[in-house]
Amino acid sequence: MLRKKIIFLLSVLCLSFIFASQAYCAYEVTIKADSLTYQQDDEVITASGNIELEWTGKIIKADNIEMRIKDQHLTAEGNVEITEEKNLLVSDKVQYDMAKEQGDLENTFGTSSSIFFKAEKMVKVSSDTYEIEKVKLSNCDLDNPHHYAFAKKGVFVADKRITIYKATYYVGKVPVFYFPKYTRNLAGSDSKFSYEIEPGYTNDGGLSAKAKLKYKFTDKLNSALLLDYLGTKGEGIGLETNYYDKDNLKATLYAYGTQDREEDSQRWMIKPSYWQKINDLWTIQSHAEFVSDSYFNNRYSLDDWDRVLNKRRSYASITRQGRKSNLRVLSELYQIYNPITDKIQNGSYLILPQVYYSLYPTKTLGAYSSFTFNFENKTNYEMEYSSATYDYRRISAYADYNITKDYRISKKMTVKPTLGVNGTFYDSINPEDDDKNFTTRYYGSLNTRYRPTWWMDWNLSYNAKVRSDINRLNIDTDSFDKGVEQNAILFNNYIYTNSNLTVRNTTGYDFRDLEGLGYIDWYPFITELTYVPSSKITLYLKQTQDLHPFKFNSLQFDSMFGRLERFYFKLSAFYYQLRPEEIDLVSGIGFWLNSKWRLDYLIRITNHYTENKWSKRDQELKVYRDLHCFNLGASFRLREEYFEFYLKFEMKSNVPTLTKKDGTKEIDEEFYPWR
Repeated sequence: MLRKKIIFLLSVLCLSFIFASQAYCAYEVTIKADSLTYQQDDEVITASGNIELEWTGKIIKADNIEMRIKDQHLTAEGNVEITEEKNLLVSDKVQYDMAKEQGDLENTFGTSSSIFFKAEKMVKVSSDTYEIEKVKLSNCDLDNPHHYAFAKKGVFVADKRITIYKATYYVGKVPVFYFPKYTRNLAGSDSKFSYEIEPGYTNDGGLSAKAKLKYKFTDKLNSALLLDYLGTKGEGIGLETNYYDKDNLKATLYAYGTQDREEDSQRWMIKPSYWQKINDLWTIQSHAEFVSDSYFNNRYSLDDWDRVLNKRRSYASITRQGRKSNLRVLSELYQIYNPITDKIQNGSYLILPQVYYSLYPTKTLGAYSSFTFNFENKTNYEMEYSSATYDYRRISAYADYNITKDYRISKKMTVKPTLGVNGTFYDSINPEDDDKNFTTRYYGSLNTRYRPTWWMDWNLSYNAKVRSDINRLNIDTDSFDKGVEQNAILFNNYIYTNSNLTVRNTTGYDFRDLEGLGYIDWYPFITELTYVPSSKITLYLKQTQDLHPFKFNSLQFDSMFGRLERFYFKLSAFYYQLRPEEIDLVSGIGFWLNSKWRLDYLIRITNHYTENKWSKRDQELKVYRDLHCFNLGASFRLREEYFEFYLKFEMKSNVPTLTKKDGTKEIDEEFYPWR
């Protein structure tokens, strides 16, 4: 009752104060408090107890406030809180000149976006700008933050940015980094600076330590410095820079080098990639891979079991994609090196150029027709022919035209015939001669879809393709398949009993006569069953049955219970009749022990049940610990005799929006072509 009376009397005082304040500074000020007095002679307002003052978009709360109307001076003391837009400042004492919009704040704690800072003194120099002294800046909101950047001077611009100068970055009380200047954009949520540290151990390399220091220059440009100690293998240093403008330009540069102790040499790799949209129709793209020697042992990639990069792929292309057609011109170099012989091996090639052109399906008299053309000038290295090895160049071209139309026979039946012809031109497969070969293929299909009931669909398709003799139009009847490359009927059955259960059956029959070549006329009969009774349970079963000869072929089972980000359990099994005494098993489980700890375990293994033994062990255990403003993870991997153990210590670059509960982050949008 007393509080209500004070607010009622206060509303009368507010009217007179608003009128008086307008005469001096044209501000409207509203005050609510448990106790409020107004000295009319001195024009001084004093208030105490649960004070809330609203003024020019700011809300000020304090234990005690004194406002001198003539001087337009405000003093607030005791648990002072200033809320402005998305910023909150907490201070012991505030002195403020309301006319000049300048003032001092003592022993201040502030937060904006996901940034927290403490300053011994803040001086307001304009309506939204403060000069700050002896400031601690962090994404950790504790009184004694786990990590922070400390600087003697800085500038805070409300809702825009905070900048500190000559700053030292601390983890605990240990200084680890120095910034001449550090700016945090408060309009976004991403931290400009973050890092990852991975100490580890492997049984073939010993102790190792990897560090990744990340810095975000702008919303579009970021970089990372890679510093690795690889135990007995050597040391490594790398740089990764990315520019990402989603619809216009994407570029990335990855460079990494090692002092390889095993090879007693310095080794390096560089991978630049680029994509740019020229206009609404044209885009260009390129990627290159440069390596110091025939192969590169990059041990930075933790999850890559194939640690030797012996394949290089570089390319450049220009693409025109319109509403009716698509054109791409490509040049590509693909090299496979053999680290034993230190030479390019079979499978390497150079394409200069490749021209691909296609017309999207166009409708004429109710039928849809499409056209595709591809030209390729390709040089192969170490192509094996007649037990000899050759390097040779081969020109090939391919063109295809087809036409198709849908016919609705009834409400339950649709028939779709397709007719097409394609031609292939290429050099002789024999690299010792220059013969040119041209082959024509004629093909067609008839697809029938029938729905006997609302929960079942049948698809019956007949496909045929014949090949001409080389450099002729007549059918190649002298070859082993008599020029018939395809002559088969395929059947699919789909059953949808409800939204939770789906059954699919497929099989087919090949009418060609290819006796003596291990030919099987009946396709396997495959049954697939998917059952999803709820969002937390998924079951999948696939069984393959050979029809000729009639025998069991394989069985696959996959199951998932729960949700990946909370609790989950999955179990998969695979049996194949060619390995009748073995079963491949995959099992995994993940769960939160409490709000801070999470465990994930996955095992892939083969069971020889007749001999009661296990092989092909591939196990992985991950442990995650939430450290408030850091992520701490541990992973242990075992594959046969090889094992590795790594810790991963990472500063949360976002609190809390983009860091998930399990410590992982949302998928990056940046342009990483090699990942």
